[in-house]
This record gives sequence, C-alpha cells and structure tokens, in this order.
Amino acid sequence: MDSVVEERRRSRKYDILLLGATGYTGSLTAEHIVRHLPVDLKWAIAGRSKSKLESLASKLKELDPERVQPEIEVVKFDDPRQLGSVVKNSKVCISVVLYWQVGEVVVKSCIENGTDYIDVAGDIPLLRTFIDQYHEAALDARIALIHLCGVFTGPQDLLTWAAARELAQKVSQKTKELVFSLTEFEADVSGGTASSMLAESTYDSQSLKEAKEPWVLSPTKRPQTSAPTNFLNMRKDSTLGLLSGSSFSAEQNRALVHRTWALLQDTDQAYGPNFEYNEYIKVSSAVDGIIRLLTLVLVRGALKFGPSRRLLGLVLPKPGEGPDVEKERASRIKFEAIATADTGSNPVPRAYASFSYPSGSYHTTALFLAQGAASLLYTRNLANHVPGGCLTPAFLGEDLWKRLQNAGAVLRVNLL
Repeated sequence: MDSVVEERRRSRKYDILLLGATGYTGSLTAEHIVRHLPVDLKWAIAGRSKSKLESLASKLKELDPERVQPEIEVVKFDDPRQLGSVVKNSKVCISVVLYWQVGEVVVKSCIENGTDYIDVAGDIPLLRTFIDQYHEAALDARIALIHLCGVFTGPQDLLTWAAARELAQKVSQKTKELVFSLTEFEADVSGGTASSMLAESTYDSQSLKEAKEPWVLSPTKRPQTSAPTNFLNMRKDSTLGLLSGSSFSAEQNRALVHRTWALLQDTDQAYGPNFEYNEYIKVSSAVDGIIRLLTLVLVRGALKFGPSRRLLGLVLPKPGEGPDVEKERASRIKFEAIATADTGSNPVPRAYASFSYPSGSYHTTALFLAQGAASLLYTRNLANHVPGGCLTPAFLGEDLWKRLQNAGAVLRVNLL
C-alpha cells in the first residue's frame, strides 16, 4: 500500500462503510462481513432509514455479539456535504445503492474525500459515464474505484486474469480467446437488480446500441471477430461441453473484461493484442439451448417496449425485496473458463480456470463485495501498481483470489 494512501487513512473512524446496507444485497453483504471479516473491524452500516438500519444492526448482533458492532449512519444522498462527512470518515466504501438514482453522487463523494470504493453497478451506460467523467480524477487523486465486483463481473474478470496468467507463466503465450461458461447458476432477481434493469432499458436508442459494443468501456478499441457459434447460437468445447450464447449478462461482462484487457496493455500482465472474451451458458442439449435463447429474446423484448416494461415493473421484486434467503443460500454457483493461446502451434495450449461457491448468486455478490473491500483495506496491491482510477476486480488479483478461497470459495487454475 502506498504511503500517500496510508497517511490519508490514518485518522479515519471507519475501516469500511456499507452504503445501502438495508437492501437485499446490502444486508447479505453485512452478514458476510460479520461472519468472515476480522472481529475488530471498525465499520458502519448506512442508508436513509434509521429504523431499518437499527433492525439490521440487531440481526447482525445476534450473529456474533462478541465482535465490534457496526455504527449506524443515516445519510442524505441529496445533501453532498452531509454524505461527504460520512464518506470522509471511512477508508473504504462499499456502495450497494440504487446506482441509477444516487450512484454517481457516491462516486463523486469518494473521489472528493479520498475514500476507496467498490460496487456492483451493472448498468453499462452509467458505468461509461463514471469512466468518462471520473477515471482521470480518481487516478490523479489515487482513489481506487472497483466496479462490478459481484457475481457479475467478479468471477468472469478474475478467472480471465488467472487463465491468461497461467498461459503466460507456463508456456509463455498470450491469450487469443477466453471462453466463459455459466456451468451451474440460477438467475433469481432482487428488487435492486430489477430496478436497474428497468432503468437501463429507458436509455435512448443510441446509448443502448453503444452499450452492446464489446469495447464500450475500454480505452483501446479493436475489431471484434465473430463468436464461433452455429446457426442456433451454440458451440461445443472439448472441456466445457455444449454452450449456448444465451447469457443475459454476457454483454456487460464482456465490456468489463475488455476494459481490464485494455488497462493491462503494455504491462507484464497483458493478455495479448488479439484477446477477446466470449460468454455462454452450459446446456444439456440443443433443445435446452434453443429454449434459453428464446427466453433471452423474450425478456429483452419485454424490457424494450413501454407497456411490457411497465407490466414487468408490477410483477418484479421491489427495492429491498429478493429471493428467499435460505433457498438462495442453499443454491450453488459454478463457473468455468478456458483460455486459448494466441499461437499457430498444434496442439494449441489451453488453460482452465474455475470458480465455485456453495451459495447462490446474491451470496456470491456479498462474498465479492466484502472480500474486495477487505483487499482494498488491508492490502491494496493493485495490478501494475496503478494508484487509482475506474478499475475492475482483476486489479485486486492474487490477494482477492486468496481471500475468496479463505471465505469458502473454490478457485482453480491449471494448464490442460
């Protein structure tokens, strides 16, 4: 950790500030902090409602009454001075707010007050705004803004980084393609996620078109070759099996992974000049793949048109709501990735990486947010020693990898 950051943090009251703590994802993140981060952690839960914060604090105390309990901070997002006074007291801010409403004011406050930051903002047009308006300011101020560090796009970015590194270290090869498989995954929706989906679909047509571009978040653009799928938008991999190009999160994840690729160019961790990321869902048969593809088309179509979007708004969970917590906890996540070397040799070297966690998608997001914040707090060893900027989960690298393992995730990488 650089000396400027250490000095800036020296007198701060809180190690971690959890903003938006009473929402579905926020409360799970708070629980993960209680169960897995050091008992002497000085932290605060923050949001608009004092009564909801007090209720959450009581539940957290029941989980572990012996550890240091979180302080309660009631914040006013429309009052930059009041919000700033809380943010300035914190070393690291976890933001799980409604990003399309107040996400930008939190980012701006963290830069102005010297506070490192981590989020799961999956709205590509909004992320582009963050990057365009705040990357250079955060870089100059030595503030790390880690975006999309949840079930999307934490594992995708970290497995890509690990598999590309495996090819570089073991066979001295750059990576041409990373094929990512959602092998085991149930996509339930929380109120915050639903709200973001509905909000993103209301952007103007040009912004939505640009959000689909593979390099939209990347400072360096390159031609994107077509993903090698058949007319049913499927492909088969000798290791991963039958894959369908029907992942709802593929465009978001690809955009962020490609940003990592661009930011690591011209460093000893560069993936290679011809790199591209492609994401799929593992399917059991061609029929399964067709059903998933049709489902994706129908959902995207429903989000595109006003009447159907309003209908979805009536039936989807509201902010603060989400899947049954115990059912979500009992789910299982497994993701796999194959990195193919950029070489004409035969056979072409390939590296395999995987991530699994014995809980569902929102518990996985809580895992990544809490452990990512811990990495920023205790180590802050950013890739290529960058001082700050709008960064990605891969910039936490080996330290985040080990913290995830220590918290119960299983991560593997090896040469095939």
